[in-house]
Amino acid sequence: MSEKRVTDLINIKIIKRTEQVFPEETVVLRAGTNLMRRLTKTSKKALSDFDKQRHLRAVMELFCRNRNLAHFSIVCMVNAGYAETKILSRVAFENFLLMRLFALKPNLAELWFSNPDDFRTKWPQKEIRKAVFSKKPEWITSYDKFYWVLCDYTHPSFKGWYEIFRREKGGVFISSRPEFNADYSSECIGLICFMMIQTVKVYTDLFKQWMDEETINEANNLMPKIHEMVRRHFEVRFYKKGRLLEKRSDDL
Repeated sequence: MSEKRVTDLINIKIIKRTEQVFPEETVVLRAGTNLMRRLTKTSKKALSDFDKQRHLRAVMELFCRNRNLAHFSIVCMVNAGYAETKILSRVAFENFLLMRLFALKPNLAELWFSNPDDFRTKWPQKEIRKAVFSKKPEWITSYDKFYWVLCDYTHPSFKGWYEIFRREKGGVFISSRPEFNADYSSECIGLICFMMIQTVKVYTDLFKQWMDEETINEANNLMPKIHEMVRRHFEVRFYKKGRLLEKRSDDL
């Protein structure tokens, strides 16, 4: 049997297992990306305002990026690509930070479009996080810590390999195949939900005047479900070589 065929069979089993263990979550996540696609249509009604209000265009473009990142994050998660989900989440995290910044400081969008290098110099990630999260939600108190945990997956780091470790007879080995893991799936579900909420919140606040009542009602019905899943699944795990997985959510 070919390697591709073996991989296909493995992934089908993983997908079914993920959907079996997390039936509500997988349905709601896919509904979330469908909502984000429909929300994108509202930006077309605002096209005539883009030249005068550059921040609208900037937020729209970042929203579309995160819509795609959310879609592929789900694809990775249901196929046991847990580290890959976190890589995509880190990019999405930076995107919605920019969305928040442009919502707070609309004039910065012009610099972002006209001189990206100057923008990056004046607004590094640390300054953006400081500006947009000066008032942090009660349910998570350290965005900086969360951000740097995600950075372990996008930068070369030993931590990013832990999701594909397995134990056998006292030894630790890197698996040659993806394997379903309920804890890792739960963590990734929380990450994707968190990104969706942050992204949709900024976008809908800015584009609400162009949205039809049906879309607004859909968002109002779906987002509380996604928010509840954030509370249920959102948890950043820290890793130690000795035990591989150690939950320390109380540090957040």
